[in-house]
Amino acid sequence: MSIHTKASPGGQPESAAPRRILFVCLGNICRSPAAEIIFNAVLEAHGRRAAFEVDSCGMGAWHVGQKPDARMLAALQRHGYRWGGHRARQFRRADFADFDLIIPQDASNREDILALARSAEERARVQPMSRWFLPDCRFTEVPDPYWDGERGFDTVVELLEEACTRLAEDLLG
Repeated sequence: MSIHTKASPGGQPESAAPRRILFVCLGNICRSPAAEIIFNAVLEAHGRRAAFEVDSCGMGAWHVGQKPDARMLAALQRHGYRWGGHRARQFRRADFADFDLIIPQDASNREDILALARSAEERARVQPMSRWFLPDCRFTEVPDPYWDGERGFDTVVELLEEACTRLAEDLLG
C-alpha cells in the first residue's frame, strides 16, 4: 500500500480532499489522542495541517465522551502540546470508509480492527504505528501507560513524537 501523496502527470501533487488519518488505541484516552495531538502539531510545523483530517478513537466504549486521561494531558503539556478538546469515541465500521489510513497503537488493537474488516482494501488501510518507529527502537508497539506512572506517559509522548514525525515525512513525501 502506497501512502504517499499522489502526483499529477506533470509531477506536481494533485489538489485533492484532505488525507484522513485515524489513530486507534484501547479506550481513546491515552495513546490515540496523544498521537492525534502530536501528529497535528507536526503537520502544523510543516505548514500542512489543512491537507489532513486527523481523529482518534478507541476499541472499547468505556470512556466514550470523556476527555483524555489527566496524566496524558500533563505529559503532553510537559512536552509543549495542548489538548484541542477531543472527546473519546469508539471505533465503528464506518471508519473504514471515512479514513484513508487507520493506525492502531498496538498488536491487540490491530487484530481487533482487522477482525472487523470486510475486504482486502479495508485491511490495507490498517497500518501499525510501529511502522514509523526508528529501526533500533526498543519497542514493538506503543505501550499502554494507563497503569504506569508519570514516566510511562512521557515515554509514550516521546515515542509518538518520533513516530508521528516519520509518518508525516512519509505522507508528505
